Amino acid sequence: MIIIVGAGLSGLVAGYRLKQAKIPFKILEAKESIGGRIFTKITENETPIEMGATWFGRQHQNLNSLLNELHLKPFRQYHGEYYFYDDQNSSYHGKYKLPQQEPSYRIAGGSFSLINTLAERIGEDNILTSHKVEEIKAYEDRLILKRNDLDSIQADQIIISVPPKIWVNQIQFEPELPKELIETAKNTQTWMEDSIKAAVEFSEPFWKENQLPSTIMSNYGPFVECYDHTNQQENKFALCGFLNPAFKEMNKEEREQLVIQQLSNILGEKVLEAKSYHECIWSEDDQVKWPKDIFMQPHQNNGHPIFRKPFFKNRLIISSSESASLFPGYMDGAVEAGENAFKHVFEKIQSEQNQQLN
Repeated sequence: MIIIVGAGLSGLVAGYRLKQAKIPFKILEAKESIGGRIFTKITENETPIEMGATWFGRQHQNLNSLLNELHLKPFRQYHGEYYFYDDQNSSYHGKYKLPQQEPSYRIAGGSFSLINTLAERIGEDNILTSHKVEEIKAYEDRLILKRNDLDSIQADQIIISVPPKIWVNQIQFEPELPKELIETAKNTQTWMEDSIKAAVEFSEPFWKENQLPSTIMSNYGPFVECYDHTNQQENKFALCGFLNPAFKEMNKEEREQLVIQQLSNILGEKVLEAKSYHECIWSEDDQVKWPKDIFMQPHQNNGHPIFRKPFFKNRLIISSSESASLFPGYMDGAVEAGENAFKHVFEKIQSEQNQQLN
């Protein structure tokens, strides 16, 4: 039996490949829901709002290949011709023509459609939510995994598909893992851990109709990045992006008021007709931000080669997007990490089978 710890994108990709190979496995997820840092919120008006991972490009070949395999469609992100740099204390405050750049894309139906599709292929009986792993013990021929107030589970191999800073602080290992791995994991930034995603929903895309800049950049905020968030069918509309993390200290009503004020200053009074405001503070999620009081540089130690080594005699495999060699921290990195974890499992099983035959 293979146990996967974490039902984010990397864990689900590994599970999907194990299911295809007919290798028995279970995915244990600490939270009540799956998806990790992919979270598409559907509003009361059925508008899909990306509160987590959103954009990708043509260079993200692992993700694009998986989307093609699963028959999921990308669609091009609308940017318009102009962007607005918002800093009233600077002489650069104002509207500018966007430079030519590589197009970015979103997943039709929302990023969570990728999570749902993988979960459907895996089967709900193979995914156990509210199963928080607390301890992993290694023996000569097996691993024993202890969950929250539940019976222990025996595994031939374990894939850890949660961010390094989460498992190193929340799971006890016996015997201890190598010191270099522990120290590297403790000092690896979890992508999105300090992010605040926010979105304002509208009944019409007035910024497109009036050729207003929906791409907004600012060093202060509240929006430090804001983009058009029209869906693929072009019948649901929003502006969505990242807030300055310092605004976490305010309450939601204060943040909403300042966001509306910022957008109306740039786009006009039509902003005051907004239908709804939505936000997600990722640092409030203990499976994303832990410990709470440590700040790290973006992508610090992401992609470190030590995460791609197996441990406990090839029985413990480190996964999660932060372990990927290319684009760590992003959806593409998560797909690569899941594929690599599956290859480790498959190669070990093949090796053991060959030894038995000989």
